Amino acid sequence: MNFFSLVLFTLIFFTNLSLADQHKTKFKDIKGYKEQFLSMSYKKTNRIKTVKESDGFPVYEGKTSIQVTVNREDAGCGKGKAQTTQIQCDGKGNRSRQEIHLGDLRLKNKEYIYEYAVYFDESYESLEKGAVAIIGQMHTDNKAKGCHSCCHFWAQDFKYKGENVYSWVSKAAYSSEPVVIGKIEDLKGKWTHLKFHILWKLDETGRAIIYKNNKVIADLKNIKTLADTCTGGYIKMGIYRHRTINYWNSDWESLPDQRIYLDSIVLRKPKKEERIKNK
Repeated sequence: MNFFSLVLFTLIFFTNLSLADQHKTKFKDIKGYKEQFLSMSYKKTNRIKTVKESDGFPVYEGKTSIQVTVNREDAGCGKGKAQTTQIQCDGKGNRSRQEIHLGDLRLKNKEYIYEYAVYFDESYESLEKGAVAIIGQMHTDNKAKGCHSCCHFWAQDFKYKGENVYSWVSKAAYSSEPVVIGKIEDLKGKWTHLKFHILWKLDETGRAIIYKNNKVIADLKNIKTLADTCTGGYIKMGIYRHRTINYWNSDWESLPDQRIYLDSIVLRKPKKEERIKNK
């Protein structure tokens, strides 16, 4: 190998290593998940970072939390061939996100508890013009034949009955009213702990119990909790904004940055005394 080839090989190697490092991440505030990496990270600035209570940042427990900030320019892509498809690239003007992907899970006929604490920054503004901010979603993995729905459930900031609320939604699995966690204005500047206890079923024998600050706010029985034909999925935590195209078409500069904090993100199997009885 001549000198020029050696230099070229070294540059390519370290460039690829640098790109790989951009995709992978690790937060000690996330427990129970084997994988952590940034979603749609290619060609995008990473605005997700660990912050410390000692530096004046809000923390739910322990000494650190995860700060998530999303900007209107945060439209990235997946890796490899995914960069060439609309589904795997966030089109500027329509979608922007800063999310942590927590790896694939087998769900069919299983029972899991998902927990996290969320803090809406005092400067947080809800979106207008028909746009929606999703903060936490259980996405379908699309590996099973016919599994095309986007999500099994998700939690979103959207306008409902004239007010912006943070709510749990599962329209991909069954049709129902959202479970309202709280008005955004009431949630700003304080921690809210959420727990979702899900029995995953393709037929109407599933169940979803939703807790806010350790109190049950919804117990949805005899429901279909898996989207049609789907058997698996993966959690993504952070901020995913879609339907922002009306900002692009009218006043792009008015689309605000949004910031939240996340802490105590936990995946676990229920303890014996917690298990859902209607299996």
